[in-house]
Amino acid sequence: MPRTIPLFALFLPVLFACQPDAPSPPPPLAVAPAPPPAPSDVPLLRTYAVPPEQARSIERALSSALSTGKDTPPLGTVERLPDGRLVVVAAPGIQDGVAALIRDLDTTKAPPVRTAEFDYWVVVGEPASATQGLEALPDLAPALQAITEAQGPMKFNLHESMHLSSLLDDRAEADGNLMWARQTVTEVGGRLVADLELSVTSKAKGGSNLLICRDECNHLKSRIHLDPGQLLVVGQSGVDVGETKGEHVSKTLFYVVRGQVRTGGA
Repeated sequence: MPRTIPLFALFLPVLFACQPDAPSPPPPLAVAPAPPPAPSDVPLLRTYAVPPEQARSIERALSSALSTGKDTPPLGTVERLPDGRLVVVAAPGIQDGVAALIRDLDTTKAPPVRTAEFDYWVVVGEPASATQGLEALPDLAPALQAITEAQGPMKFNLHESMHLSSLLDDRAEADGNLMWARQTVTEVGGRLVADLELSVTSKAKGGSNLLICRDECNHLKSRIHLDPGQLLVVGQSGVDVGETKGEHVSKTLFYVVRGQVRTGGA
């Protein structure tokens, strides 16, 4: 006798076959690698030891490289310490460049130290029937003769003189009895370019400093160009010395300079 298979049993395989698979767990989320930290722009202060004979030129070169113009702040600052080391304040990336530059310096090719030597004379001149005083100032004779050719005969007397030395591109100053001077000299194409400041008084200063005198001093501030060894009258100013025999006497101060450069320290 044939077996009877229940109808629902025929549908069971189909039902089980049509059932969806159990959901598989989601794949793990991919985590992007963290970006490298951005370099910090916070300025750092570092000091660098450099050859003493190259310290000034390196300082000027770095200051120029870090400059961004008049209206924007520089990328960093450079200062020279008394012992010759350089202090640089700049971002880390710039510091790396500075360190590389100094590390690669060729100390065998350091330029020789150059010193500017300037002589200053302040001469008082007053009108005269014939020129007088040239024999007492033989070094200044060419300059004083040029003055008399332009302004007529004068009687000349030396009021004050000074000799001042400074390394090229460095500032120097001196305070004498009747005269104060400051100079910064550079060399361009074999000629000297000097920024000069002079203060001259007609009376001995005593304990005061000529730098701070006002009404009692004659002042001169000028940038000049001259050849080494050239004698140059850089300015003149009137000075009132009062009255003599009832007549008002007006005299003139003439400022005369001569400069040269030598190899070696100041």
